[in-house]
Amino acid sequence: MKILLLSFHFPPDAPIAATRAPKFAKYLIEAGHDVRVLCASDPQAHIAHALDIDAERVVRSEWRDLGALPGEVLDRVVPSRRRVIADGAPSPSPAATPSRGPARPSLRSTLSQFYDSAICRPDRRAGWRPYAVRAARELFRNWTPDLVYATCPPHSVAPIAREVAALVKAPFVVEFRDRWALDAYTNHPEWRQRLDRRQEAATLADAAGIVTVSPLWAETYKARYGAERIAVAMNGFDPADYPLEMDIAPALDKDRIELLFAGALYPGRRDPRTVFEAIALLGEDAKRVQVTMLGKDLGPATAMARECGIGDCLKILPPEPHPSIVKRQYAADALLMLQWNDARDAGTVPGKLFECIGARRPVIATGWTSGVVGRMILRRNLGVIANEPRVLANKLSALLSEKRAHGRIAPLPEAVRDGLTRREQFDALEPFLARAAGQLSTQIAAE
Repeated sequence: MKILLLSFHFPPDAPIAATRAPKFAKYLIEAGHDVRVLCASDPQAHIAHALDIDAERVVRSEWRDLGALPGEVLDRVVPSRRRVIADGAPSPSPAATPSRGPARPSLRSTLSQFYDSAICRPDRRAGWRPYAVRAARELFRNWTPDLVYATCPPHSVAPIAREVAALVKAPFVVEFRDRWALDAYTNHPEWRQRLDRRQEAATLADAAGIVTVSPLWAETYKARYGAERIAVAMNGFDPADYPLEMDIAPALDKDRIELLFAGALYPGRRDPRTVFEAIALLGEDAKRVQVTMLGKDLGPATAMARECGIGDCLKILPPEPHPSIVKRQYAADALLMLQWNDARDAGTVPGKLFECIGARRPVIATGWTSGVVGRMILRRNLGVIANEPRVLANKLSALLSEKRAHGRIAPLPEAVRDGLTRREQFDALEPFLARAAGQLSTQIAAE
């Protein structure tokens, strides 16, 4: 098949979390498909991943940030030292500052939020549309896809894919790594959420297929859009990145353990407070635990650690390229998974879980224990998931004892990785794409 992959982010200009699209493109090419990638050019100047496919296969276009458009106007009308920029995806919030009463939103903030809800639909990356369509037209002069595949978020890629596919009467498939209209993390008002549901339904009405990374989300999509159009392909891990054996010594000596976290925080939803409270329960042994966190906007973690009395246990580092993080994962004694302890987060299955599995390091997790992540942790005996500090403290005590006795924490059994490589997940998806590519061909023949 000839497949056009639409992904706003693509290496080398991609954030650390943007691993699925490049791995998928590489898999499809190795499977014998003719793949082209259409992406935005240097959207955030990240250099977190190497480009593993021929650069000639990648088409990069300019884009316009819709969220930034009113900035100059607001600077003139409502001057502010700190510019407020909203995004369609949930963003980590800064630590709250003490005040004498509830903070009143500024006029600038109110205007920005209304602009974001009313104009940036589905999100601020919608400004990529004219540039992406123009680049697709140019590409289609010499190459025509059998299938257009959109990976979201940002969810503005979905309606762009629909328009691009219509240019050549090709079917399109939309992949949801995070949900669009049903996102539990949205901060938009209800009227905007209704608009999102309508826009999603209108976009997906013409889709040949819908792919999700969560079996629980798949059930919701089946109810909304029909079971025959839904497929599940979880994120998985790449054995090339995570070999069974990695000769890396533990980061800390036998008297201390390191808990590693790399990613973003959502205070009040996904944050380390429960883990910090567990460490505080260790008493004198608390000083033997180091929590290393890599990422942006991790100030709330620092404040939480101080509030729990374990500020000296926390080490904050800036983001690093993916290969560096992999080495840190192997060297860590355990890896943190911070999920939201809410039923609305039951279906969320972050790619980080599969990195923990690939590295075969014990998982210390918080979140909805009966959700997809919770069941995987328990069934595969990956570690512990709990929201009671005492339960987590008991696990940390066991790790401290093991480290002191043996000098390192034993890796998880090889069997925990069974069935969870990216290739195994993508293999199950390939026949679904072949059927999707054949749907419109049959319709055209009938016409």
